[in-house]
Amino acid sequence: MKFLSKIFNIKVIAVIFAIGLWYYVSVTQGPVISKTFKNVPVVPINVPSESYISNALQTVSVVAEGPSKVILGLKDSDFVATVNLLNKKEGEFLVDVEVTPPSSAIRIKSFTPDKIKVVLESISSKKFPVVSEFINATQTTQFFPSLPIVSPSSVVAFGPSSELSKIKRVYISIDVSKITGNTTVVLPVQVETIDGSNLQNVYLNPSSVVAEVKVSEENTIVTVPIVPTIQNSPPQGFGIKSISIQPSVITISGPISLVTNIKSVTTDPIDVSLLTSKTDFTVKLSKIDNVTFPVNTCKVTVDVSPIVSKTFTVQVKVVAPQGRQYSVSQESINVIIAGFKEVIDTITSDMIKCTVDATTLDIGTYTLPIIVSGLPQNVILQTITPTSVEVKIY
Repeated sequence: MKFLSKIFNIKVIAVIFAIGLWYYVSVTQGPVISKTFKNVPVVPINVPSESYISNALQTVSVVAEGPSKVILGLKDSDFVATVNLLNKKEGEFLVDVEVTPPSSAIRIKSFTPDKIKVVLESISSKKFPVVSEFINATQTTQFFPSLPIVSPSSVVAFGPSSELSKIKRVYISIDVSKITGNTTVVLPVQVETIDGSNLQNVYLNPSSVVAEVKVSEENTIVTVPIVPTIQNSPPQGFGIKSISIQPSVITISGPISLVTNIKSVTTDPIDVSLLTSKTDFTVKLSKIDNVTFPVNTCKVTVDVSPIVSKTFTVQVKVVAPQGRQYSVSQESINVIIAGFKEVIDTITSDMIKCTVDATTLDIGTYTLPIIVSGLPQNVILQTITPTSVEVKIY
């Protein structure tokens, strides 16, 4: 009997404890509810030291449940979502996501996605020479800083291979307006990319260099435009829509008597005879004897687009002498124009003016030419039919 009584007492205590726990959870902590956390960040763990994650990791949506007074105060960032990259090498992977609740009172019901894409790239290094350029030069400068001695003359860039491949040049900018004589300056190293974008997770060693600059009163500097040399014409049915150049100007140096007479710097010829779309060229600058260039190449973008034709029927307007009446043999004509499609598509017949000038004529019948106006720039007038009309003034 004592044994049964002991078992009964244990059961009673267990029931009382369960009731107490229920009271604590449902009354003190509030009822159990579910809540969705839509943007829980994913943290990579065990990333190989020689690798770098090159893509933005997707967030996960987590459905959790717990006491209302606890769960309603939680944020997305309170949850820990991880992807384990242990033993992963360079490449693209679909990795399992693990989500840990912020406390033992919270239970994870579900989360999506359960796998996310991770792209690992190897950390690479590449050596680049440091080139110098002069800024804030003016025509009134009476001396020119000679090409500086840069130390060290090269730097090493570290980062993902895909980012390093974007580097066009590594350079320093020397502000001529702040130089009054021979000087030594410490300058930050800058990077120009092929596509003009900012590099991500790339650093340079060293990040700054020393430039020793000497000046000469016999030399001067001048900033002139760079003019691309275009050779030939695009194929039939295509035209050059635009030409852009980067950099568009260059600061050159040399003897005062020579440099002050230079109005522009040209490039090596660019053959466009086979172009049918927008194309980038890296071309050399045409050298000038005894003149120093800070850079030897530039980027020229030639935008070639198809040329289309369109026919419009346009009313003819006769400008007759004041007080006179007139009749015209044909009240409308066909006008065929050509140009780039996006331009041609914006043109309506109302924009095109076809006029016949009879202001100086007396009574009689005349055959007069048709004058077409109102066409936008870059639009070619191909044909008008007819080219003239008969006007009778009375």
